[in-house]
Formats: sequence, C-alpha cells, structure tokens
Amino acid sequence: MNITKQVSAGKLVLTLTGRMDFHARHSFHQAIADAKGSTPQQIYLNLSDVPFIDSAGLGLLMLARNTLGEANIALSLQVTDGYVRDVLTLTHLDQKIPITVIKPKKAHKTVVLSHLPVAPLVHAPLKPPLVFESVKMQERLLPILEKLEEKNLDFPPLSEVARRVLELTNDPEAHASDLTALIEGDPILTAKIFKVSNSAAYGTRKEITSLPQAIARLGLNSIAGIALALAMQSGAFHDRGYEREVREIWAHAIATALYAKALAGVIKRNSDTAFLCGLLHSLGKLFVVHTVNQSLPCESSPISWSMMLTLIEQSYIEVGRQMADQWNFPAPVKEAINLHQHYSYHLATDPSKGAALTCLARHMATYHLDSVAISDDMLRVLPVTTALQIPPDAMAGILETKSKIQSQIDALLI
Repeated sequence: MNITKQVSAGKLVLTLTGRMDFHARHSFHQAIADAKGSTPQQIYLNLSDVPFIDSAGLGLLMLARNTLGEANIALSLQVTDGYVRDVLTLTHLDQKIPITVIKPKKAHKTVVLSHLPVAPLVHAPLKPPLVFESVKMQERLLPILEKLEEKNLDFPPLSEVARRVLELTNDPEAHASDLTALIEGDPILTAKIFKVSNSAAYGTRKEITSLPQAIARLGLNSIAGIALALAMQSGAFHDRGYEREVREIWAHAIATALYAKALAGVIKRNSDTAFLCGLLHSLGKLFVVHTVNQSLPCESSPISWSMMLTLIEQSYIEVGRQMADQWNFPAPVKEAINLHQHYSYHLATDPSKGAALTCLARHMATYHLDSVAISDDMLRVLPVTTALQIPPDAMAGILETKSKIQSQIDALLI
C-alpha cells in the first residue's frame, strides 16, 4: 500500500492507495505513528483509491481510531460510493468512525463498442468481512498471522495410507491389487469403506463383502477417492474446541469434490482428478485451526469462530500451497489449491480444468449446504459457469441430484 500525506490548517489527510488488508499493516501502522507524532487536531484517511478492504483492514482502522483517540486526535474517513463504502456501512464501522462521502476522481471517457455482446450484469450479495472484536483480540491474532505467513511451516506428516492412495490415484499403471493390499493393512479404514460402499448413497443392490468386490462394483478410482476422503479426516490436525466447525469444513470440501466430479463429466474432463481437487482445495483451513490451537496456551480461552475465520481467509491458500508442496500432491491439485478463487481460476493452465471446476463446485457446495448464501439462478450465470461452458440443462441436472449427493456426503463424513 502507498500512503501520501497533505497538511492543511491543522488537519492531516492521508491518502491510501491499494488493498486494505493484512499485508498493508506495516506501512499503515508507520503512517499512523508518524501522523500521531505531528499532533494534528484531525486526521482524515482518504480511501477513495482503496479498491478492496477485508476484515484485517477493518481491524487496522479500529486500531488507528483507538491509538489516535488516546492522543485526543480525531479520525475521519473519506470514501467514494462503491464497495469500500458498502463494507464500512454493512459492518457498522460508520457508527464508530465518522465517514464523509466524496466525489470520485474524474474518470477517463470510455468508448463502448455497440456491436459487442453485453453479458448480463450479476449483483452478488455483498457479504461483509468480519471485524476484530477488540484491539486486544487484534493483538492476540497478529502473532498467529505472522506465523502463518512463514515460508517454513511445520506440517504434521501425511498418514501413510493417504500418501499411498494419492500416489496410486496419480499412477496410470496402478492395479486394483495395489489398492486392495494398501487398504487391507488398515482394518479400521477397511471397515469404513465397507460401510460406505454398502450405503444407499452408492446404490449397491447386493452386499459388498470384500475389497476386490467393492472395486469391481464401484471402480478403482471411486474406491480410492472414498479411501482418501476417509483417511484424510483421520486426525492429522489438532481441532480442539472447534470440532463442529472443522466437520463443517470437511462437509463443504466433500460436497465440492462431489460436485466437481459431476461437472467434470459434463465437460469431459477426468472426474477423479476433479474429485481430488475439490476434496483437497481447502485443506489449508484445517492447518490454520491446528496452528491456533498450537499457538494459544492450553489454559487460554479459545478465540471465537468469527476470529478464526478471519485468520483462515487471510492465509489458507498460501498455507495450502505450501502443504501441497510438502505432501507432494499431484500437479492439478496443487494448481486448484492455489487458483480456485473466483478472481484467479482463469490463470490456471492444467488441462484438467481442476481450478475452474473447483471454483464452480465450491459455489455449488455452498448452495447445497446453505441455499440462502447463493441462489441457483446465480450459479447459472457465474463467470466460471460461462468459462467452463456448462449448459443450463446440465447444470439443472446436477442440481437435481442434491439428495443423492447429500447421502454421499453423509456417508463420507466421519
């Protein structure tokens, strides 16, 4: 972030340019400290050139208000109409820090080529970022955020079964006997696979009593996917105090995997690769929870889940990217972890389309688990839906399988 200052009649205007997020903290804190040292009566923060603000940015504004208030320096914000103003209003920050709406800078004239088709404009509901509950909480979380930004994170080892299953799914010469031998070495996992394979979710008419039989009925890759989904939930991460929320993260990941697999069939991409991308794309979230539990003293009260979400959203992609490197995930999965967001999937180059499929499948999983958060109409006109060329009837057909997918989620969720 770039910050410039202008002094006039006892008032100091700091003009901020760039994203107002966690990465802006150093330059912002320094600018506020310098401004406080000059003891003006009033400081205005001009946010008209800030295109994005998230929960960390809102926390920085609250810290600045409190820091300046201790020196009897008033703080006000200057904004233009748009995203940042909407966020400040939705989070009620305008009730804590005075806001003045100013006119935007004069824009360059735009030439519209009338012969080009115009896509329908979709207004997604703005979900306000979370605000730090207090300055004390902000100070409590900053060291954890710093730790999560490190490039040498200490990840727990991937279970041997999960590691070998991943290798098999990435090996075109793998045989059913390899998977059978691997799974049979873990009696608990074997029992879980029998339970899933014989559930109504997978529609087997005759009871499956052996792994070769399960592989013959459902397919090598399907059993491998089931084994991986079950093995990855085996407790590699420390989720003390957040068991219910972590289970919801897994539910969303499994739903994403199932929808990604269905979408891959529509566009004739490898459905098993799509399943893996969807299943593992948000694994970094679990390590964030793990890191919080490792960082806070046992006698310390746990942080609220809203604060945990702040940490997760700030860091889970980078954490997941490092984890994928250390655990040697397949290349399409690594790309999906790094580029599954709606603003980055178009940067992916792997022919599997794993990142784009995961991006759309994430939205479909959200719709599946919380239809208030996004509508089916919105799903049909998302840019990623258009980019993947998902026909409306195919989208409708997948959405109609909701009950079947829910039964599969229930079967795969430990």
